[in-house]
Amino acid sequence: MERCYSCKGQLEAASSEIERTLAGRTFKASIPAIKCTKCGEETYAGADLANIDLAIAGELASHGVATPEAFSFMRRALGMRALELARLLDVAPETVSRWEHGKLPLERGPVALLSAMVLDRIEGRNTTLDRLRALDEPTPLPKLVRLVPRHA
Repeated sequence: MERCYSCKGQLEAASSEIERTLAGRTFKASIPAIKCTKCGEETYAGADLANIDLAIAGELASHGVATPEAFSFMRRALGMRALELARLLDVAPETVSRWEHGKLPLERGPVALLSAMVLDRIEGRNTTLDRLRALDEPTPLPKLVRLVPRHA
C-alpha cells in the first residue's frame, strides 16, 4: 500500500468536491482523489482537473459569457497559447492580451470562435479549429473536385 509523501500515513481512494469561482459564477464538481487517512492531504490526477476546466469552459461558452476572464479561461482550458489564438484569429498577439486584460472590448466574432472550439473539444471534434487552420494555411484546391453525395 502506498504511503503519504508528507506524513507517511495510508492513502485511500476518495472523492472530493472541487469549487471554482470564475466570471462571477461558482462551479462545483466531484473529482476522484487519493486522500491520506492521517493528515487529510488530497491529490488529484492532472487529467481530471483539466476535464473540470474544460467543463467549466463549456458552460461559459454555452451561455455566452463574454468577459475577459472567461475568454482567457476558455483559451487556457483548450491548452492554447495566446500567440496561437492570435494567429488563428488573424490579430496581433497584443490584441489577445488586451482582450484578456480588459483593455480592449471583446468582439463577438473571436468570442464565438473560441466558444465553438471549446464546445467542439467537449464533443471530441476539432471542426472550428481545423477551419481556422485551413484559413491560416490554405491548401490548393484541384481544378476538378468530384463531389460524392452524402446519404442521410
